[in-house]
Amino acid sequence: MARAETPRRAPKKRAKPEVIATLDEFASICSVTPETMRKHLADASADAAWMIERGRRGVGYKIAVAGAVEWWTNRAKAGDDDVRRSAIAEWRMMALGDGGDDEGFRMTGSERSAEFNAGMVELKYRELIGELARVATIQDEIVNAVIELRRQLLRVAPEIRREHSLTKEMELAIEAKIAERLAAFVSNLGVDVAIADG
Repeated sequence: MARAETPRRAPKKRAKPEVIATLDEFASICSVTPETMRKHLADASADAAWMIERGRRGVGYKIAVAGAVEWWTNRAKAGDDDVRRSAIAEWRMMALGDGGDDEGFRMTGSERSAEFNAGMVELKYRELIGELARVATIQDEIVNAVIELRRQLLRVAPEIRREHSLTKEMELAIEAKIAERLAAFVSNLGVDVAIADG
């Protein structure tokens, strides 16, 4: 006798185990860098069910992938990042008044770095074509010129004495006047040059 076929029961579906990912793995799933993802996770709700363990020194992130991916897609749709940046920029403007530029607050660190480097390149270029000069170079040239001028002017009194057969007192009086005028000249320049005799 043939046995009657009993209908087979459908196999039980095993519940998929929850996939837990690290920061790097979750960033890879979302196609961003770990650094970018770290910034976005900082904005996530502190009591998010999918955030099993927040990263901190010595402890990595533990993220439940299913819930986190849902958060990521909803976050991207809502444009949370732009809203948050705008709110932060407004708060900064309120705190700083007109002293802060709105464009600068919206720049990332790499954008600020690139702008700084571009400014440095421009300064070097302007220096090369002669529009700008280093203050230290100009001061060195001025100091050297003043020292040479002093040396030349201190020769004037003895020469006048010889040419006009003047007394030593007259030579010293002329020398004192030259030293006095030279000291006034140096003080007006604002450079550090010792003009004392010797």
